[in-house]
Amino acid sequence: MSMESERDAGAGAKPRGRPKAMADDVRRASILDAAMTTFIEKGFAKATMSDIARTAGMSKRDLYQQFEDKRQLFLDTIVSRSHLILDLPRPDDENVPLTEVLRRIFRLDLDERLAAERRALVTLVNRESLLAPELNALIYDSGAIRSRELLVEWIEREISGGRVPRVDSGRLAGMMLDVVDGVQLPKRHRKGPVDTAFQAEEILTRLSILFAGIAAGQD
Repeated sequence: MSMESERDAGAGAKPRGRPKAMADDVRRASILDAAMTTFIEKGFAKATMSDIARTAGMSKRDLYQQFEDKRQLFLDTIVSRSHLILDLPRPDDENVPLTEVLRRIFRLDLDERLAAERRALVTLVNRESLLAPELNALIYDSGAIRSRELLVEWIEREISGGRVPRVDSGRLAGMMLDVVDGVQLPKRHRKGPVDTAFQAEEILTRLSILFAGIAAGQD
């Protein structure tokens, strides 16, 4: 092939590499991963944008092009992982036993890696909410984590469908979250690795007892 032919062929070739939008998504995910690591290690108050940029392998200037400040980055980090806490709302056409729905709602089907990431997220949110009350307001007022509200909506839909007895949806949502937190975040410090499978079955057993008690009280 002549040099002219090679140039003509090259001119019509598509540029290699990922689209810019894909590259931006990957870059953002990398920043959020770095932020999660930094916030867990140092806490919100001590973590700096410089720390996060260093962990992400970029300049602080590039980081500020993506996120305007540390508060926004913290919030976006929580939002990016909120799906690990609850899988709500549920599909309208879901037709499986209640126990299986609860397993899906509370993400009791996560593998060990994602389950560990969820524990880190919950620990981070609980810790920082206590240490920095303004973060607690930021997290919940922004809707980053709406566990109770989403559960209330699901309970009311199930009541309308006749699968859950008519009860105070707010109280039931609170009790369900207490059950889950009681197993996943016990007051006593754990020794050794967490048995995720055991935790999942223990949560489902306790929730089943809760719903059985509600049903019995309606008789």
